[in-house]
Amino acid sequence: MEGINVFMMDPTYVDLDVFALWLKGFSELEASKLRENDESLIKYSASHSVIFNDTKDHYRLFDMLAHFLQNPLMLGKQLLVQISPDTQDMLIQRYYSFDKEVMREILGKKLTGRQRKDLDDVCEKTKVYLKSCRRQFDNVKNVFRTIEDSENGNLVEIIKKNFLLSDELARQYASIVFMAVHRFEISKKRLLYLTFDDLAYCSEQIIENWTVGTDESGTGQDVGETGVEFDRSFLQDLRDLKVFVNDKDIVEEHRSLVCEEILKKGYSKLSTTVESNFKSFCRALLNIAASLIHSRDLKDIFNDFVEKFIEPCKAIEWQENDVDEFLTTLISTCSKLESLNKNDAKRLLPVYIRYFSVSQRCITRMYHS
Repeated sequence: MEGINVFMMDPTYVDLDVFALWLKGFSELEASKLRENDESLIKYSASHSVIFNDTKDHYRLFDMLAHFLQNPLMLGKQLLVQISPDTQDMLIQRYYSFDKEVMREILGKKLTGRQRKDLDDVCEKTKVYLKSCRRQFDNVKNVFRTIEDSENGNLVEIIKKNFLLSDELARQYASIVFMAVHRFEISKKRLLYLTFDDLAYCSEQIIENWTVGTDESGTGQDVGETGVEFDRSFLQDLRDLKVFVNDKDIVEEHRSLVCEEILKKGYSKLSTTVESNFKSFCRALLNIAASLIHSRDLKDIFNDFVEKFIEPCKAIEWQENDVDEFLTTLISTCSKLESLNKNDAKRLLPVYIRYFSVSQRCITRMYHS
């Protein structure tokens, strides 16, 4: 005699282990076969038929909840199934979780319906099921659309408010959306070594320091005051920083201060290479700064950092700590430049520090194989 395979209960029981299989894109049959190795089910001698039907019930529930998970504010208001607040929160956090390898691939693509249909290459490259890749793509597009329809403000808080995500997950999505809005170029061959974490970190530094509402001193105010738009007046001021490489007196004084400071710390070899490469390295970074006022150049900032600064540094065999020391000293000594007084360039110090502080953190993070 066939046993009972389906039963109802209130509040609704949500098996988070089965939910994880559903999120990964496994079919009902695949998930059932995997569950047959579950010790708790083996203990009760659950048959394949019972496990399969139980899995189907869970999948039916998840398919129904997907509509509400796409708009998390509706999940707590829906009356179809009763789910505890703690379980609702876990469902939301897990639904919006993502594979970093998949997200790294999605970041380089336009968020269009056509791209969604062409996620097979992402699926093949990352070994993640197509259904899961599409869920992750749709989540990014959903958050992106919400940000577009929102008033300017704190990206993280807007995402937390509309999607009920944890602070960490909201920050990750803020970086993802920020890169998508400004169409940062991250698909070029020389940038493929950069991980999702690298790009998210650099994007967060930019959000916190170069966008509307951030502190002009370069320290960055609370992230709650930042938005998706760049501080245009800051980008315009960056063009004036070329005085730091065009004025001979400033260049020579700055070079001397940086080399002296590095030598004091016992880095004699580094001091020598800084002496011979100082102007070219500074010019490379300040040329990047001057170009950021143009959107077409702004989206190439990561590529420019690698091509125009990181690769030349690697060519002279600088290690990550060498780069960090050089850029840190460049920033710490700029306020000591007496040459800045002669042409009123001292007003540019906050702009210089604001630009180089972020550049230093990004470049140091990106400086790996």
